[in-house]
Amino acid sequence: MIPLACRSHYSLLRATADVSTLCRRARLLGYPALGLTDSNNLHGLWPFLAACRREDLTPVIGAELVCGQERLFCLVRDPAGYRNLCRLLTARQAGKLSLPDLHADQCQGLFLLADSGALLARLHGRGARVAAALVGRPDHRASRLHRLAGRLGVMAVALPDVFFAAPGDYPLHRLQRAMALRTTLSRLPAGEVARPDSFLAPATVYEKRFAIWPETVDNSHRILEECSFRGPEFGTVLPPYRDLAPGQADALLRRTALAGARSRYGDPLPAEVRARLDRELAVIADRGFSSYFLVVRDIVAPVSRTCGRGSAAASLVAYCLRITNVCPLRHNLYFERFLNPGRPDPPDIDIDFAWDERDQVLARVLEQYGAHAAMVCSLVRLQPRMAIRETARVFGLPAAEIRQTLRRLRGLRFRGGPGQAVPLPGMELAAPWPEILRLAGAVSGMVRHVSVHSGGVVITPRPVTDYVPVQRAARGVPLIQWDKDGAEAAGLVKIDLLGNRSLGVIRDTLAQMRENGVVPGERDWRPEDDAATRKTVATGATMGCFYIESPAMRLLQKKAGRGDFEHLVIHSSLIRPAANNLIREYLRRLHGGAWQPLHPLLADVLESYGILVFQEDVARVAVRLGFSHAEADRLRRIMAKKARHARLADHWQRFSDLAGARGISREKIRKIWEMMLSFEGYSFCKAHSASYAMVSFQAAWLKTWFPAEFMAAVLSNQGGYYSTFAYVSEARRLGLRILPPDVNQARIRWQGRQKRLRVGLMAVRHLGRATMHRIVAQAPFASVRDFLDRVRPGDTEACSLIHAGALDSLAGSGEQGGRAALLWRLRCWQSNGPSPALPALPPEDRHQRLRNEYRALGFLCALHPITLIDRRRLPVTLRAAELADHVGRRVCFLGWPLCGKVVATARGEAMEFFTFEDETGQVECTFFPQAYQRSGHLLHSGRPLLLAGTVEKEFGATTLTVQEARPVESRQRQGVRRVGAGIETAGGAACPAP
Repeated sequence: MIPLACRSHYSLLRATADVSTLCRRARLLGYPALGLTDSNNLHGLWPFLAACRREDLTPVIGAELVCGQERLFCLVRDPAGYRNLCRLLTARQAGKLSLPDLHADQCQGLFLLADSGALLARLHGRGARVAAALVGRPDHRASRLHRLAGRLGVMAVALPDVFFAAPGDYPLHRLQRAMALRTTLSRLPAGEVARPDSFLAPATVYEKRFAIWPETVDNSHRILEECSFRGPEFGTVLPPYRDLAPGQADALLRRTALAGARSRYGDPLPAEVRARLDRELAVIADRGFSSYFLVVRDIVAPVSRTCGRGSAAASLVAYCLRITNVCPLRHNLYFERFLNPGRPDPPDIDIDFAWDERDQVLARVLEQYGAHAAMVCSLVRLQPRMAIRETARVFGLPAAEIRQTLRRLRGLRFRGGPGQAVPLPGMELAAPWPEILRLAGAVSGMVRHVSVHSGGVVITPRPVTDYVPVQRAARGVPLIQWDKDGAEAAGLVKIDLLGNRSLGVIRDTLAQMRENGVVPGERDWRPEDDAATRKTVATGATMGCFYIESPAMRLLQKKAGRGDFEHLVIHSSLIRPAANNLIREYLRRLHGGAWQPLHPLLADVLESYGILVFQEDVARVAVRLGFSHAEADRLRRIMAKKARHARLADHWQRFSDLAGARGISREKIRKIWEMMLSFEGYSFCKAHSASYAMVSFQAAWLKTWFPAEFMAAVLSNQGGYYSTFAYVSEARRLGLRILPPDVNQARIRWQGRQKRLRVGLMAVRHLGRATMHRIVAQAPFASVRDFLDRVRPGDTEACSLIHAGALDSLAGSGEQGGRAALLWRLRCWQSNGPSPALPALPPEDRHQRLRNEYRALGFLCALHPITLIDRRRLPVTLRAAELADHVGRRVCFLGWPLCGKVVATARGEAMEFFTFEDETGQVECTFFPQAYQRSGHLLHSGRPLLLAGTVEKEFGATTLTVQEARPVESRQRQGVRRVGAGIETAGGAACPAP
């Protein structure tokens, strides 16, 4: 007996098992082979083939085609059948497939299993290789189909209808179906759920079940013999370039690269450049990659500002083609990390474009290559919080309770295998929440739906559907049915066309500088050599600067005190989730602490103070200790992926044996391996970090020398790591005067000039884009009435503009009442009557005005809202700028919350790093588990908090370890008045006791 119709969770909320579990169970049950027939897709093809290899199973490749009420199991017999299956699945996804209308050519190379008598007869009559599929168990329907097969002279085959791996998974299947149908478990229609016995059972169960037709069980082996196709073997699939033969592409690439080198380095070329270029071109030609480089060059050429990154940035050829922008010779980048004769997998080139230009670039590529191009899909899995939310909804719990409980579970991470309860120390949850968490833990990681990869595109010599099924995303772009790992396993070389906000920031800053009369000389621009910019980077004053603006990165910069390019490249690679202990050791060594190499054999391998920093460091260490270059690169690639523990175990044993043979002690081997493990799941090669460091330096240079234009561009491009509120605070700290929006100086985007920063209309809440464009097109305006008559904003829009200050310039010079007078004129206009004389209005209340402005903008133009809190009513609180003078002391700090990051301790407890600010600066605060459990629910309230804690200083950087946090209390009898969302103007709150 061979189970030929098994589904995995790649069937998108129709089946529960991942392919590894399914194949492992098949091997334990003694099956020699297994067929995977996921519904309408081949998403799981490559994981399935890999799992079959691990479990020593023969794979049978296929899919279940479901069209309305009809279905057909398609098993692949040969390469022609595989191509036909890809085309059929593509047609099914496009809604252009009718199973009864299939003709012989479409079925060539396929073995079709039909569970419908009409479909069986029709396909048999058209010459298809077809058999009757007796699905599940013998019943009246199967009996009729069995008799029909006899009359037609075709096989009938017993077909276990597998939707989950083991009997205990049936509740998970019901949960999935309820999620898919967006209903509750109690309302789940019976017809939408598989039978409880739809699990992979031992062969003896099926033999007993189909004992009345024993030949149908044997026929599964006959079908296995016919379906000899064991997976596609494409080799490396590279995009063609204008139908050039390989030799022609090689020659064109050489000419183009040499011309680019002369523009970069001058003529004649330095000997070092020529030698490196010749060496790279020889490898590229040998691997057949010349057309790939030329295709990418053509994609990049029309765009003014790009950032080629990843390992491709180590290529001098890519630099000369202006695909990348970092000189690999100057920064000692290794081409062999990108492409070498011994590397088995094809590398790809990642290109960043300005975030608002990327879609245009992508559309141009897809249009140019037509049926030969498609994007890579992304298989979206149920993440822990999503799994909890979806499971609770299926249980019928109200949305408010789900949100409230999820806030309590902030930072939760599932541990253990599927189905295991989630430990929640110190947290009591009423029923049914413990059961919800158990089930959510079991379904976490299952594929939920298909989305679009952030930018991966494949371009193929033949139509894409010859390689993989294609479907359309919701936004219309073609998608292959494999994610990036599947595309890589198939040999499809993708090009990543990605969006980057910082490139838009740099572009817009330079454009505004030109508008202000400053002509930047970009041709010889080397921001990394500018002393003032290096100081900005060294002090961590890089808020708004791409890749180096996060709290953790700025704190590392402060602790390191280094602002040169080389150290920034190290830091941007070192600051990864698993490297916290390495960072502390790196800083100790950086500041003069004594250290020894991990082992004398590695003394000349690691260039960063003896610490593994870049991905290629893993490979270098492995090679030095006895791995071949190919093995070392494979280890590096495994460590760069998440959750590869089983595969790492095999490499650990070999690593340990080879290192031990070189006389390294067991303790030292373990220490080296642990440092290498810090790369697991998240790490970069040096070329990638260098590419990003160049963009970071460009942004830092612009912020240092042109802060108004730079901050305007950051805010116009909708920021990065922080909120608009935080960037406005930063602009104010830079000495910029924040001017409110003004309809008579109307711009949709923010504008910066000298020491002034004008708020753009885009910042005004509730203001529609069409209204913004009318304001810009029709400005200037002579009066409020003139503005209202010509622009005709909606009521909410007009009120937001008034409260934001955008109509202040239209108020009469001697007019009383301030913005209240503007509101009165708005009401008169809305009544369609004449404008009477302005009545006597009471004096404008300052705090009411500020509250309205905050509501309209989300920030205050003239001041930081925390200054409205009367500190005289509070105990002695320090300002951010004063904390450095109180190291080691317990203090009270009044801070405005900005952003935070929840992490897990070594014991699995949740804690949070959180950034607060006041008008003088920002403070990085640490909430260890005990403090986080007490105060974590306050951190995202958007309200200023009183923090009690101890001032810490490490390597020159000041932080606050918080023991307790409390909101500023609101007591009307003490004169507390609220401004905006939780802003206090006075208070009597006591400082929390440490």
